[in-house]
Amino acid sequence: MKIQLKLYASSKILSDTDILKVDLPNSSNVGDLRNALSKIISEKNLKQLKDLPAASAFFGEFNEVINDEYKLKDKELISIIPPIGGG
Repeated sequence: MKIQLKLYASSKILSDTDILKVDLPNSSNVGDLRNALSKIISEKNLKQLKDLPAASAFFGEFNEVINDEYKLKDKELISIIPPIGGG
């Protein structure tokens, strides 16, 4: 199945567009998406994003926070919100 990952903030360097399409096996969940994202980051040698999958929040299509057990649907749009520092 294909998941559309809407990118925000530092995650935008993962793609030339605001959406990164991620291929996952059927019945995958957000935890599987985190693992796939870690692999993509490693393959692209984006060391500055190595903590992104573990530290980010994921949101569903209705702007609700979704946890790692959330079952994804084919062609679903998921947003990744990286942590933002400041002060």
